[in-house]
Amino acid sequence: MYYKPIQDKELMPNMLRDFTNNTDAITSQVSVFSQRFKVGAILRHCGAHKQKGIEVRKVFSYLCTLLFCGISMNRDQKTRKYGNMVKKDTCHRFLQSMKMDWNRFLSLLAKEIIDKDFRPICRNDCKGVQKPFFLVADDSSYCRNRSKKVELSAKNWDHALKRYYKGFRMLTLAWTDGVSVLPVSFCNMSTCDDTKVLRGSKGLTAKEKETFGFKIRKLAKQKMNDTLLDLLDVAAAANLQARYLLCDKWFANPVTIFAIRDKGYEVICMLKNSSTYYLYKGERRKLSQIFRMCAKEERLQRKLDRKAGNDDSKGRKFLFSAAISLINKDEKPNQESKIVFVRNRNKKSEYLAILCTDNSLSEDQIVEYYCSRWGIETMFHTCKSFLRLQKSTQSLDYSEIHASTAIVMFQYAMLSWLNRQNSDEIGFGELFYQLLEEVQDTALFHAIELVLTLFVETLASEYAMPPGKLNEAMNKFLKQLPERLKTCLDLAA
Repeated sequence: MYYKPIQDKELMPNMLRDFTNNTDAITSQVSVFSQRFKVGAILRHCGAHKQKGIEVRKVFSYLCTLLFCGISMNRDQKTRKYGNMVKKDTCHRFLQSMKMDWNRFLSLLAKEIIDKDFRPICRNDCKGVQKPFFLVADDSSYCRNRSKKVELSAKNWDHALKRYYKGFRMLTLAWTDGVSVLPVSFCNMSTCDDTKVLRGSKGLTAKEKETFGFKIRKLAKQKMNDTLLDLLDVAAAANLQARYLLCDKWFANPVTIFAIRDKGYEVICMLKNSSTYYLYKGERRKLSQIFRMCAKEERLQRKLDRKAGNDDSKGRKFLFSAAISLINKDEKPNQESKIVFVRNRNKKSEYLAILCTDNSLSEDQIVEYYCSRWGIETMFHTCKSFLRLQKSTQSLDYSEIHASTAIVMFQYAMLSWLNRQNSDEIGFGELFYQLLEEVQDTALFHAIELVLTLFVETLASEYAMPPGKLNEAMNKFLKQLPERLKTCLDLAA
């Protein structure tokens, strides 16, 4: 897009490499992070209770350390380097627990990090207005191509590579302030088409069907748009403050947009050229028709502006915009929205269309806000390339795969927090402005002192005033100054 997204720069690969090569640093940072954000209490609150043996918190820390170091559980069980007291069966029971709500765990963890560290730091948008918080929804491939017996694995289409793969589509909901990204909830999606399912769900008892393990399996078999609405409920239950939901073309249909707005979120999403109709100037039109009409109107308006000598189109970051209304199920216009057309930088002959349901935003703000969606793409890349997301477990059990994915996202949240602490641009920026203000104040008060000194010297030389009367007159003058100026000039006494 036209605005360069301000995100974690590929989540610090250099810092991550140094971090993962130091076992003591890993153990220490996991401990510090867990204590600061009460990870143990959140685990217990989400269903991870101790039944016997070693504490749940220690098992969780052990698994995090193994994933950071890139060591398998089987290998560590032979060397006993990281977990002398933790056994393999204990870890598998923990990961396969049907009672543990991992989505609630991630959402509560994100809430803790935001409230304690991220919320006080604010960034302004292109108009100098405090930038709001966003929720970002996107999906990514989770490949298990060599596995034939993975529970709920399916045959899915990879839109980037243009080929089929075995595994899941990892639908993820994340929170961002435009700088850092925190995972909130997710679901490893199978498919609602039973013909593409490679292996169905295992048989569950009546008691197990009341647990989170059954719920997440049910979500995996739904349509992706319906599952997204359930993930939004998880964010709402954690009271995560966000005004906008950013998403791509996949979720850009009126039915889904209406459902998202009913949950209290404004939508900013990319549109695709499809058979979807929008109400524009009183008539139902497709996106391509709206673009052609707006382009024609824009050309005529530019001619008029050039004749008048006030053509400002060169400074704009977008082509043009159109006020439209979304059409609901009963074919009635219901939601007034705005479409911003932007030139596709990868292919100049094409355009991109961004829909926003909040008409109070300007075109520049809509484009800038949508660029914050890129943070979730960065998160997927980091989790796959550096945190070994798709190789974190070789289990065939869906609950264990879901739990291992959640632990990887926990690691990303921790790294995102560490990166924000070590290299936050806003913090340095605020420090710069505070120092600048201090320097400016110092220069001003120094100049006032020089003016007063010159004034006294002029009176003494030109008018030959006695020193006593001169000092008396200056004291009367100084007493009339404001208190802040007296303090800065060291005249408070």
